[in-house]
Amino acid sequence: MRLPNYWAKETFTGTDGRGRQQSFVAWGWSFNNMDEARQEARNRASRIFNYMVQGIRPDRYPYLETPLREEVVRSLDAGKGQVGVITRNRYGALVMNASSVLFADIDFPETKSSGGGGGLKKLFGKKSDAPVMDAATMTLNGVKNWAVANPGRSFRIYRTKAGLRLLFTDKLYDPKSDETTQLLLALGSDPMYRLLTNKQESFRARLTPKPWRCDCPTPPGRFPFEDAGAEQRYRQWQEDYNERIKPYKTCELVDLVGRDAAIEEIALLVSVHDNYTSRGGDAGLA
Repeated sequence: MRLPNYWAKETFTGTDGRGRQQSFVAWGWSFNNMDEARQEARNRASRIFNYMVQGIRPDRYPYLETPLREEVVRSLDAGKGQVGVITRNRYGALVMNASSVLFADIDFPETKSSGGGGGLKKLFGKKSDAPVMDAATMTLNGVKNWAVANPGRSFRIYRTKAGLRLLFTDKLYDPKSDETTQLLLALGSDPMYRLLTNKQESFRARLTPKPWRCDCPTPPGRFPFEDAGAEQRYRQWQEDYNERIKPYKTCELVDLVGRDAAIEEIALLVSVHDNYTSRGGDAGLA
C-alpha cells in the first residue's frame, strides 16, 4: 500500500529562458521521515519548473502519479503485520485501504433502457437477453450470473447508494496482478478504480457517507493542514460531519456467494468494514 506517513510542501523558484522568475509549489512524501518528504517536495517542484519551461503539458508528467494525500486514521493488523489502513479522503469520508482483500464496486447503469451500461454489458455480454427490470435487480442478477460462470470465487454482495459492492472472501489478491485486473474488468468495475488499484497497490472501499448526501458541506481544506488554525477548522467540520452521518448507512449486505471469510486477514477486514458501513439509522444509503 502506498500510504506515506510524512508529507511536506516546498517551493522552487527559477529563471526561464526569457529571464523571468517563476515559482512552483509541490507536495513531497516519505515513508520514513519529514526530512525526506521535504527533499522530495523540493525535487518535484524543481522538476515541474523544468518541464514547464520546456513546454511539456502537465498531464504527461509521469512523476505526478503520487500516492494519495490522506490522513491515516487507523491501522488494521492481523497475523504478522499491517493488512489495512483507514484513511480520510479529500472530501472527508473514511476509506478502507486493503493490501490483499479485494473490493469491487459496480455502479448501476445510467441508461433509460434495460440494455444496460458498460458494467452490465460486461456481466451479461454484448447481446443481453436480460428481462426488463430495475437497474438494481438487473445488476445483481448480472453479478450472480458471473458467479455461476466462475464457481471458484466467493464474495459478499452489498447494496450501496449507486450500485453494488463485492468483498471477496475466497482468497487474498495481489492488486497489481493480471488476475485482479481481468477480474475487475470482467465485473465492469470503474476504469479509474482499476487504475488506482494498480498504481496505489491496494484495494479501497469507502466506509462513511459522502457529505453532500447527508446535507453536510465539504471540508474547509484537506490534509496535511497548513497550520494549527486550519486543522482546528477542519476538526470542527469533522465533528459536524460525524453528527450528520449518524442516520445514514454506506452500504448493506444483501447476499453471500460461496463461502464466507475463513482467512484471518479477510475476516478482520469484513468485521471492520461492516461495523463502519452498516451502523447508521433508517435514513437510507449515502
